[in-house]
Amino acid sequence: MQALLDLGQSVWLDYLRRGMLQSGELQRMIDDGLRGMTSNPTIFEHAIGGSTDYDHALSRVAASPRTDREIFELLAVEDVRTAADAFHPVYDASQGADGFVSLEVSPTLARDTAGTIGEARRLWAAVDRPNVMIKVPGTREGWPAIERLLTDGINVNITLLFSLEHYRQVAEAYVRALEARRKAGQAIDRIASVASFFVSRVDAEVDRRLDAQGGGPSRLRGRIAIANAQLAYAWFRELLQGRQWRSLAAAGAKPQRLLWASTGTKDPAYSDVLYVDSLIGADTINTLPPQTLQLFEDHGTVREALPGDAADAQRVMDDLRAAAIDFGDVARVLEGEGIEKFAHSFETLLGVIAAKRKTLVAAAPPRHSAELRAFDQAVAQRLAELEDADVPKRIWSRDPTVWKADPATPEISDRLGWLNVGKMMAQQVKALAAFAEEIRQKFDRVVLCGMGGSSLAPEVLWRTFGRKPGYPALAVLDSTDPRAVIAALGGEDITRTLFLISSKSGTTQETDCLYRHFWEQTRGRGAQFVAITDPDTPLARLAGERGFRRTFLNPTDIGGRYSALSYFGLVPAALIGIDAGQLLHRAHRMAEACAAWVPAGQNPAAWLGAILAEAALAGRNKTTFVLSRGIGSFGLWVEQLIAESTGKEGKGILPVAAEPLGPPEVYGRDRVFVSLTLTGEEDDPTEAGLHALMAAGHPVVRLSLEDRYDLGQEFFRWEFATAVAGAIMGINAFDQPNVAESKQNTKDVLAGHQPPTAPVTATELDRFLTAVRPGDYLAFMAYLPPTPHNDRRLAAARGKLRDRLKVATTLGYGPRFLHSTGQLHKGGPPIGHFLQITERPDQDVPIPGMPYAFGQLEAAQAEGDLRALRARGRPAVRIDGLGLLER
Repeated sequence: MQALLDLGQSVWLDYLRRGMLQSGELQRMIDDGLRGMTSNPTIFEHAIGGSTDYDHALSRVAASPRTDREIFELLAVEDVRTAADAFHPVYDASQGADGFVSLEVSPTLARDTAGTIGEARRLWAAVDRPNVMIKVPGTREGWPAIERLLTDGINVNITLLFSLEHYRQVAEAYVRALEARRKAGQAIDRIASVASFFVSRVDAEVDRRLDAQGGGPSRLRGRIAIANAQLAYAWFRELLQGRQWRSLAAAGAKPQRLLWASTGTKDPAYSDVLYVDSLIGADTINTLPPQTLQLFEDHGTVREALPGDAADAQRVMDDLRAAAIDFGDVARVLEGEGIEKFAHSFETLLGVIAAKRKTLVAAAPPRHSAELRAFDQAVAQRLAELEDADVPKRIWSRDPTVWKADPATPEISDRLGWLNVGKMMAQQVKALAAFAEEIRQKFDRVVLCGMGGSSLAPEVLWRTFGRKPGYPALAVLDSTDPRAVIAALGGEDITRTLFLISSKSGTTQETDCLYRHFWEQTRGRGAQFVAITDPDTPLARLAGERGFRRTFLNPTDIGGRYSALSYFGLVPAALIGIDAGQLLHRAHRMAEACAAWVPAGQNPAAWLGAILAEAALAGRNKTTFVLSRGIGSFGLWVEQLIAESTGKEGKGILPVAAEPLGPPEVYGRDRVFVSLTLTGEEDDPTEAGLHALMAAGHPVVRLSLEDRYDLGQEFFRWEFATAVAGAIMGINAFDQPNVAESKQNTKDVLAGHQPPTAPVTATELDRFLTAVRPGDYLAFMAYLPPTPHNDRRLAAARGKLRDRLKVATTLGYGPRFLHSTGQLHKGGPPIGHFLQITERPDQDVPIPGMPYAFGQLEAAQAEGDLRALRARGRPAVRIDGLGLLER
């Protein structure tokens, strides 16, 4: 930040929250060079709704006759006043040029000139600090209000500026206000204003329109926002050279600096610091959200980028016009959407305050709690250690030494994009909705071909939400069983089926084989295919060469199991009619609750991670999920996240999902239970079961979900908690070092190097089961089609053996589990017993371009994994079908 200041650019923080004011975090940032702060209804809504920072203050007024709006204003004014006091030394040292904190008038007044003036005057008086700016939208109705307020001596931050035309209007209003004050003999040396010129939203909207034109990626993608800003900056410099401004400056006037707003990157294909690196120039401000500031501090480039080539910028804008895109309309749409978004956030904020008041007055139970008994103190001590070591803060700062001492350890620094991807994806919601609208007009069914992180979050979302009326059905195909491949089409017209080919690496064997099959089935009709992958992968190139309808390029710094809130989860969600924006909104609230300056003991994900890790270290290394029926499939996703992240180096937490809740006597002392309850689905038998477990001394964690969209918060909570647990256990939570073993064995089997392993007899199976000891676990690995019929048969066998052996049981369909719990099977603690179930299909399905069919591939995968387990000394046997288990 200091280096930018040396070039004439101030950094302001686009964020305000009470916790950072109280923790000393804001003062630390000021000491590091932060020069100001902005707020808006969305920021306050996330801060109040996503944290406990305001609960104490709210408790004092919850039962008062004040309206929700009055309470919000009370809280906001307190925060802005406190922040302004912290920035006052900056304000004084800069002689009133910097050190400002912004507070916005109600966005519902954006079209009301008189209302804006009245509210701005009232807020200015309420805060009563000289280094405050009142934010006013730069709408046509806002222009006269801006001039009036500045003439009155009220500092104004003009927001929601998207076009050069509107910027000129507010700049000229500022000049007229200064002239009016000078003419009236009033001081102008401490009047301050900034023009908040929005950047990345421009590219998001223009890119969406360019994409809608078809014809492949346009060379104008990602260029319009910077060109637009360069032209605004050129006009600003021209204004400062004019005679009128020089006269005002001589009388002490300060320039109305351009403030670059909306500078977080919205498109994963672009640099995450694009709108910082490209807009460094004298007499400007860049207001950055915390995540973008951290990214810039990590790998931004400090060099003067403005004024740039104004002539080239104009050519870019001319080219946009030639492409039949009206930038004036773009700006109008963005202004309208900005007003609507802030107004919606304001109404949501009032709803959050109302709900919190009700909860506080009623003394409702917390949304998360735990009965830990024996290791309660161990968790408290661990949380204190996490706080002392700044672990949550260092996670947000992407410090790889949180997990491994060597900062160059592979697959850490380049796997932390999940921390910020939700905010980036929120800017793609409109484009995703438009794409979903296009698809639902042409297709009745979507078949997703993917494995592991590419398939499990979509599977959970499909099972949880189903499809919205008028939207396609979703079939998630993560099996190589030929019966599953045939069933994926569901008997539907293949010409009305869209195929999502989803693979981070673009080289996943199963996904490639499924693509080959359906490409042939559709006779190579590229318009029926969509790719989701990383940039520059073989799949991305294939999609371009074969004319896929669309390719979604995901950020490269996200591992598969952490990708639920990226394109891998959100594209399928949007296609079946899920409100991706609401899902991300809930995730963002949880991210706020886990923010860098939140003490570890108050961070709900750090708290959960500490429980999981301490339980594992105390021998309770089997996290057993008790899930409400409506979110029962959540276990599929969280199973992969925990197992693949922690199951290595002989350590690991075994996630146990979809195991029926039993009486205390069927469980050993190796369990910790986690209950996720959906509001409205509480049931007496489950409650009784949980109470019985607690009475028997088993630790129980309770998490409450308001509705199905709270899956968004749970995706983020469990990602962060798993990262924390990995740090406590001393492992890299982002690699998967043992997954490749089964893959190589599969290749060897397909090459015909060794004969297959014979299934065991009933006697041998009994001997295998007898060897299972307390504290071990039994893994069912079913190379069968994942059908409801097989689900029921396997669940019955699993329950029977759990009760008989009194050990944890897991169930995974192959080859799906190879991309999920398979890592823990081989890299985790040697306490697993592995029961592989295979079955020869009646018919096989050829794979175009391959010397083997799907049934052969599935058999080779089963054989390859069995060999990998046995090579590591794991007890593993194969049975043919389910008959032996059902005897």
